[in-house]
Amino acid sequence: MSSGDGRVHFGVARVDLHLPGVDSLKGKRALLNRAKSALGNELGVSVAEVGEQERWQRAVLGVAVAASSATGVDRVLDRITAVLERDPRVVVLGRADLADTLDADASGLPPLP
Repeated sequence: MSSGDGRVHFGVARVDLHLPGVDSLKGKRALLNRAKSALGNELGVSVAEVGEQERWQRAVLGVAVAASSATGVDRVLDRITAVLERDPRVVVLGRADLADTLDADASGLPPLP
């Protein structure tokens, strides 16, 4: 349900990955690029590699989403693992997420007419 009141509902997730079978940084980059594209295309999220950049078989992704409702944010965060594990070369080792709301009056701008 959309609140429609100007509040920004947002969520972020940290996802720890194991990439068995990857034997080079080039191979890791190719696999992560496909995973990041799948998340962006299917869930409309922003994704960045935020850790383990020098290890071939490990990665940490940061994922961010904004929506007009808390339900929309929760729905997206709940699907991240399923989208990533659709590729059998990707194993999700762990995931932590946080969701919150930024009130409309937090910007200091006057209310909309």
